[in-house]
Amino acid sequence: MRQTIALALILGVASLVLLTSTDVFTLFASQHTFVNVSFAENDINCVDCHHRIQEELNSSAFHNNLSCEDCHRFTGTGITFASGDGASATPGKEAHAAYTPRCLDCHGGSGTWIGSEFAPPAPAFNESTIPDYTAHKKLVLKAKNSNMSAGENEACLVCHTNYSCKITYSYFYNINYTLENWSFSSFSYNGTRYYDVQWVKSGAKHEFLSLDEIKCTKCHKNIYDALVNGTSGSGENYLTHAPIEIDKTGSGNWDTDNAWGHYRYHYIPSYRAEHVNSSYCFRCHNVDKYADENPSYALTYNLSYVVEDTNSTDVHCAEALTCATCHAKGKTKEVIDNTDRSGEGHSGEDFVGNISYARTFNGDICMGCHEAAVHPDGGGQCSRCHKWGNAEVYIESEPSGYAENT
Repeated sequence: MRQTIALALILGVASLVLLTSTDVFTLFASQHTFVNVSFAENDINCVDCHHRIQEELNSSAFHNNLSCEDCHRFTGTGITFASGDGASATPGKEAHAAYTPRCLDCHGGSGTWIGSEFAPPAPAFNESTIPDYTAHKKLVLKAKNSNMSAGENEACLVCHTNYSCKITYSYFYNINYTLENWSFSSFSYNGTRYYDVQWVKSGAKHEFLSLDEIKCTKCHKNIYDALVNGTSGSGENYLTHAPIEIDKTGSGNWDTDNAWGHYRYHYIPSYRAEHVNSSYCFRCHNVDKYADENPSYALTYNLSYVVEDTNSTDVHCAEALTCATCHAKGKTKEVIDNTDRSGEGHSGEDFVGNISYARTFNGDICMGCHEAAVHPDGGGQCSRCHKWGNAEVYIESEPSGYAENT
C-alpha cells in the first residue's frame, strides 16, 4: 500500500514539473546551434564524424598532408559546391558539401597541382581508351562497371591502400602443340580462362601504401607458386614463368652463359622464395623502372635499348607483354642461335613474332622449349628442334587458384 502511494506521488510531481516547465525536451541537444560558416575557409570539422578516416590518413604514406577539402571539394571537376563568406552565398549544384572523387580526377590527364603538392598522372589509365599493352586493364574495367565507388577507384585502392578484394581465376591447361619446320601443325588445350573480382568492403582505403610496400605477388600468388613451388601435380618444378636460354651445350654453364655474353636475365636458379618479388616482375613487365632502380644491371643488359622495344615508359605500373616484345626479329634481344650450333635454331626467322594465337598462349608456346628442366639431355636429339624445327610439346600453364589482397 505504501509503495503504491509513493509511486503515485512521484508520478504526480513529475507531471507537475513537465506542465509548468518553460523548456521543451529535445532529443538531439544543440541541434539549433549552427556552425558559423561566414569565413572563407571551411568551418565545419569533417573529422567529428569521420574520425576513423583521419586515423587511417595518420598512418598513410601519401595524402596525409592534404585536407578533406583538397580531395572532396576539389575544384578541377567543374562541380559547384555550396559556399559562403557572410557577404554572399553560392548554393551547391552537383554537390552540397562534398563529393566522392575519382582517383583520376587528380591523377588523370597530365596530373594536377593541389596547393603545393603535385598529383602525377597514371599513364595509360589516364587515356580515354585504355591501351591493350597495359597490365591490369581488365581489373580497371571491372572496377568501372561496379557500383561500389566512383569510376575506377576500387582498382586503384586494392593496390595502393590496405583495402582488400578477392580475385578468382583459372587458366587454360594441358597445352599441346606440334611444330614442323617451325610451323604449327596442331594446337590444342583444355579448360577456360576465368577472371572474377569480388569487391569486398573491408580494409583501410585511406591508408595509402608507400610504393615499396606494393607487392605484385599478393594478387599474383599463382605465378609466385609456379616459380617457387612448381606446377602442382605435374612433376615440373621451378619451370613456369622463368624461361632460360637454350644454348652453350657441352662445357657451358646453364645458369650463367648465353649467346649475348652475359648472365641469365629472367631465370632464377636459386633462393627463389626471396628473389621472386616485385623487382623480378619489373625485369620484364616494366623494364624502364627496373633499369632505373638497377643501374649496374641496366648497363650489363643494355636495358636502355630494350626499353625502346617496350611500352614500359607509357604504363602506370606494368606492361602486358609477350616474348615477342623483346625477342622478335629486329628487337634488341632478338633470337640468337646457340653459338655452339650456329644456324640450327630459329634465328633469322620471326617465329616468335609470328605466333598468331592469343597473347595468353604466347608465353606457354615459348616456354614449351625454354623450361630448362624439361630440355632433352643430349642423346643425339638436338637437331630435332635446333635444325629442323620439329617438336611435340606438352606444357602446363600457371596453376589456377585464388588470391586475396590482404
